[in-house]
Amino acid sequence: MYINKAFELVKWTEGQTGMNPAVGCVIVKDDRIVGIGAHLTEGEAHAEVNAINMAGTHALGATLYCTLEPCSHHGKTPPCTEKIVAAGISKVVYAASDVTLSSGVSYMQSKGIEVEKVEDDAIDAFYAPFFKSKTASVPYVTIKMATTIDGKTADDESISKWITNDKSRAHAHRVRYGMDAILVGYNTYKKDTPTLDARLYKDKRIYKVIVTNGPFVLNTQDDNDYDRSRLIVISAIAQHIEGVTIIHVPHLSPEDILKALYNERIRNLLIEGGMQTIRSFIEAQCYNEIHHYIAPKLLGGTSKHQFLTTDTLSSMRDMTHFNLVSVNQFDDDVLLIYRKA
Repeated sequence: MYINKAFELVKWTEGQTGMNPAVGCVIVKDDRIVGIGAHLTEGEAHAEVNAINMAGTHALGATLYCTLEPCSHHGKTPPCTEKIVAAGISKVVYAASDVTLSSGVSYMQSKGIEVEKVEDDAIDAFYAPFFKSKTASVPYVTIKMATTIDGKTADDESISKWITNDKSRAHAHRVRYGMDAILVGYNTYKKDTPTLDARLYKDKRIYKVIVTNGPFVLNTQDDNDYDRSRLIVISAIAQHIEGVTIIHVPHLSPEDILKALYNERIRNLLIEGGMQTIRSFIEAQCYNEIHHYIAPKLLGGTSKHQFLTTDTLSSMRDMTHFNLVSVNQFDDDVLLIYRKA
């Protein structure tokens, strides 16, 4: 039960911890919660430290529940394991192991602390993107699509507003909030003039990534200091625009784009369009999840804006397989979240 309470704290802070994972911690003594903590932002105290500080002297002899294995290394903050030992915690229960860092389990055990790992599929699934990005040194990539039942992303005049309903779009903004950056192609940027932010969640700076093979011209709405500073232009040609981060990637391969964005501290990337851009990442297998919003509508028309059409040869043996992570309903709209198997 207490590990689930810790996980609730994670959900409140998801998307605001920078390159660090969101972590929740609960300290229990005599069947009573005496301390809670979450990692609030990169560079500040970790969840365990915040929980111990709240518990104060009640931490002595208590049990600490944490969603992620406590760290044992010196980074921007001291090791959490040292704080746990100094506080007199008697037992530590954690869910996900940190496979990217040296284990603090043996250190805590050497100091007489009982350590228990519990299995929790939901928590493991939550941390999978973080570990995937860190071990591969590329962002974790989510592709977002909104289509009709017959797979259309827009009508034959390229009008796409609005396929999904208000509740679906509100959910999409919450997904955006969990991202470091949102990527679209230059044609989408010029035609749709997207804001690419989480408008319902104003307190986070989300980078706006535009991919172009030619000269980049700012949209009027981005011609201010704040929006220039959150623009990252991935360009096939060398160019300069005052206040805008421009990264020269000559061949615009999805692999090179992701490596460049990782070097810019982008760990979670959402790709929203257009179809040519999405198709290039899918064909290169440079993505991890697909979020498919489906509206109960039939649009008809040509295959001009058909979801994920491709000219490449296909065969049953080359199919990409997915795991269905979740099914969500927003009135009559449905969201299917798939993760590559």
